[in-house]
Amino acid sequence: MIIQRNNANTAIVQIAGSYSQPVDSIEARLVARATGPNQGTTTSWMTVQRNPSNGQFNGTMSADGGWYKVMVRGKRNGSVVGIDSVDRFGIGEVFAIMGHSNAQGGSCPDGGGNERCPTIAGASDDRVSVVVLDESNPDFYQYELSVDTRYLPGLTFNQLPTFPGQSPFGHFAWFWGKMGDQLVQQLGVPVLFFNAGFGGTNMQQTYQAAYDQPFNHGFVKYSLRMPYANFRSLMNLYVPSTGIRAVLLHHGENDRFSPSDSLQTYYSGVITKTRQEFNKADLAYIIAISSWVGGTDAQVRYAQSQVANQSGFRTFQGPDLDNINSYNDRPDGLHYSPSGQEKVANAWANAITTSVLQSITPYSAETQPLANIACAPGNQLMLTQPGGFQDYFWNTGSTNQALTAGSGTYSARIRNAQQKVYFPPAITVPNDVQPATPTINGGTSGICSLTGLTLTSSYTGLNQWNTGASTQSITVVGTGVYSVQAKNPVYGCLSPIASRTVTLSGADLALSLGVSRMVVATNDTLTYTLTVRSESDCDAGGVTIRNRLPNNVTFVSSPDGLSVSNGVVTGVIPAVAARSKITKRYVARLTSNGTYLNAAEVQIQATSDPDSQPGTGTGDGQDDMAMAQVRTKPLNATAVYSSPNPGQPPLSDPIPNQPPPSPTKADLSLALQANKSVVSEGESLTFVLTVTNVGGIQTSSVAVGFTLPSSLSFVSSVSGMTVNGSTVSGTVAQLGVNKVAIFRFEAKALSAGPVINRAQITASAQSDPDSTPNNGTNRGEDDEARFDIRIVPSQ
Repeated sequence: MIIQRNNANTAIVQIAGSYSQPVDSIEARLVARATGPNQGTTTSWMTVQRNPSNGQFNGTMSADGGWYKVMVRGKRNGSVVGIDSVDRFGIGEVFAIMGHSNAQGGSCPDGGGNERCPTIAGASDDRVSVVVLDESNPDFYQYELSVDTRYLPGLTFNQLPTFPGQSPFGHFAWFWGKMGDQLVQQLGVPVLFFNAGFGGTNMQQTYQAAYDQPFNHGFVKYSLRMPYANFRSLMNLYVPSTGIRAVLLHHGENDRFSPSDSLQTYYSGVITKTRQEFNKADLAYIIAISSWVGGTDAQVRYAQSQVANQSGFRTFQGPDLDNINSYNDRPDGLHYSPSGQEKVANAWANAITTSVLQSITPYSAETQPLANIACAPGNQLMLTQPGGFQDYFWNTGSTNQALTAGSGTYSARIRNAQQKVYFPPAITVPNDVQPATPTINGGTSGICSLTGLTLTSSYTGLNQWNTGASTQSITVVGTGVYSVQAKNPVYGCLSPIASRTVTLSGADLALSLGVSRMVVATNDTLTYTLTVRSESDCDAGGVTIRNRLPNNVTFVSSPDGLSVSNGVVTGVIPAVAARSKITKRYVARLTSNGTYLNAAEVQIQATSDPDSQPGTGTGDGQDDMAMAQVRTKPLNATAVYSSPNPGQPPLSDPIPNQPPPSPTKADLSLALQANKSVVSEGESLTFVLTVTNVGGIQTSSVAVGFTLPSSLSFVSSVSGMTVNGSTVSGTVAQLGVNKVAIFRFEAKALSAGPVINRAQITASAQSDPDSTPNNGTNRGEDDEARFDIRIVPSQ
């Protein structure tokens, strides 16, 4: 393709096209196809458009006249992700040809059937370009019947060939290829021709056709507004896309029967009509002086000279072709032999000098519009050409404004009410524009009330969650149905919906009740400590604890916000994090001698608890209740005062368990869990070891060991655990007060059968008041743990 340069030897080049993979910038450069003078100036890479959207890019760049390879590349995050090119693109001169057979391409057979005016060869320089016209194509026959430009070739440019012809009506190369070769050499830029010549016509008929004045002709159809219709076709079909410098007017030989003043009217009238009709007031004409038919015609020459040299009319005198008049050059006295064509080519090229071109204001190529792209059902795109046009002609044959398109390349020419044609950039639709349905991964379908639940789409690109998020993973903190659709990063097409229902996960809470002194004097005070401990990997939401005071116990104060009403001490804890504990204290006074059995419970828990039910009383033996016993002096008092437990069994003496944590020691305990209790041979499962320090000081160099049964094999650990022989070990440098350390590793089931899994704390820098590290897994101490699973045969 060649577009028209301006008088500064530059042009604004529109760079537009389609893309189907994510890009954040489009860059382009023009590379001169040959080195040396007059070949163009290679440009650096220039940004055409940043952050293009919807699968199309569009921008401009300025370049000098020349013959180029256009290179375009897409980049993402600074890296090139795609590249394409157009091998031949020129910035130069564009000419339209108007005339009779000596413009279209003529013939002069002798009486013996020999052709004495065969065409010479086409252009030898590929910088001479045309839209090739095959007059044997059935589409061209339809054009001859209708002069509808839909039947002419589109923007399909090639080097000017010997055969076939030049759109819209040129028969063959004639002298234009030779003339183009010479012109590109002297101008140093590519040249493009459109040939609207029509043999057997003259300027009067062209004038009458232009102004819709009926005339009779043996083969020229006035009803189609021929021969002017050919010029209208090229101006409407091609020139909007290429621009134009001038019209080369090659008439005269068939005008020898018209008087000079009439011919001037015809020439001037046609020129004026084209400028008005195509809204190009400065459209220039270069007019050949040509009248020879066995001799010159002074009236024709005078009329041509007067119009060509009319001051301010923006017309210019072209070659004097009457000087080419020998029998060898014009065997029939009119048309050109090969030698005559050579001379005419030179004459035309010599007439189009740089000074002539600089006197002309050219018309640049117009910006082509873009179609709109939207998603359509069935893994397709809806391609919609811009509105405001009268006709739409797709390469599929559709004449609708919009087209539903699967994979392939789609182009269209669109025509407005004034018959001007535009060529929006073609769109290539990839095989897949709608992603497959993703899956939602991430834990169970239960949500922890504080830390939430992370849901992850299997689609690694853009996602559209019903929460509004577009990331691959989201963390949800509420119950409900969460859905996601994979999103094409270019077109935005969405996959079918994948959804996950998220419920509130349970949290295993346990309550303990400690007392500062086991024996106190009557009317003395003591401190009760209620500790809510999470024994699961999921946090609990709001928790309310309740302690019904025995008779003769008076609530004094609470440093932790506990309150009393009608003898019931209550406290609200906003949340209990996973594997942590919350302690609440209050001071009380015992006013009578006796034994006091004080009991408390978890009254309300936002989440469910797997082994207890909140608010069911303090006598059901569940771990969400606790009791503490205190006696007054003297110890022989027989009265017993118990916390009320309405509607429930009476309290009994507490059963001693572990000693209370010491404020001067570290007190470690171990829990062992697995994500599956039944697993198939060859399947993997995850073990979780949780170390908790409930003592009063931190400890360091804590180590755990898991004895690996023969029916399991170690796979990997996300928390740094390693295997040595049959022991899986992990360490933590520091473990503070009320802190937990969690170790995880994955194992593979090898053989079927029941499996007892045991673990213990193997080291700690501080001594433990109620256990000894690394002393075995069958001592009943709280630094050891056990979890049983069953391995079943694989199916």
